[in-house]
Amino acid sequence: MSVPAASQFSSTQTNFGTLKELYSDDAWVMKTLILNNNPALAIIEKDETPLGIGGKYFTVPVLAAGGGGRSANFGLAQTSQSAPLTPEFQVTKVNNYSLFTITGEFLRASAESIGAFMPGMDTNVKAAFAVLGNDLAHDLFGDGSGTRGTYGLGAGAINAGVITLDNAGTAMFFQPGMILASWSVSGLTPTQSTAAALGYVIAVDTGAGTVTVSATAGGAAGTPTNWSTSFPYLGVYGDTNFISNGLSSANMLKMAGFGAWIPQTAPGGSDSFFNVNRSVLPSTLAGYRFVGSGESIQDALIDSVNQLNAQATPAGTPDFIFMNPTSYQSLVKQLTSQGVYQMVKAKINEEVSISFKSLVLPTGTGEINIIQDRNCPPQTAFIITSKTWKLRSLGKLTQFLTWPGAYDQIGIPVPGQDAVQCQLVSYNNLTCNAPAANAIVSLPQ
Repeated sequence: MSVPAASQFSSTQTNFGTLKELYSDDAWVMKTLILNNNPALAIIEKDETPLGIGGKYFTVPVLAAGGGGRSANFGLAQTSQSAPLTPEFQVTKVNNYSLFTITGEFLRASAESIGAFMPGMDTNVKAAFAVLGNDLAHDLFGDGSGTRGTYGLGAGAINAGVITLDNAGTAMFFQPGMILASWSVSGLTPTQSTAAALGYVIAVDTGAGTVTVSATAGGAAGTPTNWSTSFPYLGVYGDTNFISNGLSSANMLKMAGFGAWIPQTAPGGSDSFFNVNRSVLPSTLAGYRFVGSGESIQDALIDSVNQLNAQATPAGTPDFIFMNPTSYQSLVKQLTSQGVYQMVKAKINEEVSISFKSLVLPTGTGEINIIQDRNCPPQTAFIITSKTWKLRSLGKLTQFLTWPGAYDQIGIPVPGQDAVQCQLVSYNNLTCNAPAANAIVSLPQ
């Protein structure tokens, strides 16, 4: 194969080559841009091998029941034998993209000076990595539906484009520039607002719990056509599959996070989660649910942990509790001088780790680290046995979408424009081999 002459290397190729070298240190990228403010995403074990979640699906077997073959009567024990119940979750991967485009003029103007090129490009790349990483951190707590908030299941409303969310705490999951869809849900089927109008986010007030949208790109505040509290679910357009049974695990477009594996409502008879009907053994196959909204946060956590530990699953005992910062601060106030803190380390690789501050909850089976995570839904806590979880990805969790060739280039020309598009991607999903060792808790605040 002939090697191109030096004159054939364009400034675009040179600049992107430098860019790729700059972000080749995966540990630095993960620590600084993705994991630093997302504790749960940092702590959960990952499999980023080339076949981390390769193939059509990844099989996750679960020992649900020991089977028959036991009796005080030998003959009956012999005739009642049956194989252990070991359903297999067939977990498929989902795709997540983060893109940005830079003009040819910018590339050429900065071609002669790496100092001029890198600051502008560096900002774009850091922003793209951060957006993708923060979305993955949000998805880790999600149910796979793409929902970021609601405005018609409680006191929420929409008026002249200003959406008052049912739970003010979910406002932090929105940001200007997002393009939103609004939908209703019947069973597992999401239905977009009539005319499938979109909302373009132009402002977010996390204090007031409001999101302001425009009916047109670049427009002023206004309610998109037919948006109303009859379509109360909100999410980024493209994250939800608007087909029949679009919210089933087979059709999810987003990661099946904690909220999917340990749902707030026990699975019903028609459940088919990654090809497993969890309604047969809802606590064993879909975790435990504890309603703690009628007691203090401290009591709710202690009671739910005790209930979970009473099951004594072979997977062991929980070691982490994740909750929203608002709930965490309320717990801190309740404990006052009783609170004990420690640092928890999450290993990124053999040389690099990141630490998070945790509040220690003493239990009959040992201490549990309570960690606040901004991505945890308000008034909710997840009690996690970390060794039962693994975030699997096809290669690195976040990576450049490259195009094989002489330069393994990471940017592609935009047809019809003097511009180049850079693309980041994550092929991933979350797996759990012992849902029974985990729980979801509803909190009073």
